[in-house]
Amino acid sequence: MKNKNQVAFLIILVAVAAATLLFVILPPILSGTAQEIKPPAPEQVVQLFYDWYVSYQGNPLADKAYQDNVLLSPAFIAHLDDFTRSGEWRVDPVLCAQDVPNEVTAHPAQVSGERALVEVTTNFTSHRLTVELVKAGDAWSIDKVVCSR
Repeated sequence: MKNKNQVAFLIILVAVAAATLLFVILPPILSGTAQEIKPPAPEQVVQLFYDWYVSYQGNPLADKAYQDNVLLSPAFIAHLDDFTRSGEWRVDPVLCAQDVPNEVTAHPAQVSGERALVEVTTNFTSHRLTVELVKAGDAWSIDKVVCSR
C-alpha cells in the first residue's frame, strides 16, 4: 500500500510540474520571442527628438549634432544644413524661438497616410509649432517644422 501511495504521489507531482511548465512558464517565454517591436508613433518621435534637442549640451545646430539623428528625414537635415550655412540665426528653426524652453510637449498626431502633423507646445506663453513627419517603411521621421505666428 505504501508503494501505491508513493507512485500516486509521484504521478501527481509530475502532472503538476508538467502543467506548470506548459501553462505558466512556457507561454511568456514563447510569446516573448514572437512579439513584434513597433516603431514609435509620430508624437513619440517628436517627443524623443525634442527631449534630446533641448537637453543637448551646447548648440545642436552649430555642432551639427542633428546630422546623425535618425529621427530626422534627409530633407530636413539638408534644410538645417542650409540654415546653418546661411548664418541667419535670429530664430532657431527647430524651436521657433531664440531661447531654449525647459519643457516641450508633443501632442497626439493627426495622421493621413504616409504623413503626420504633431502640434508642439513649450513652457513659453502661447508658444506653439507644428512638426510635419513622413513615413519611410515602418518609421516616422521629422520632415519640417512650421513656426506659428
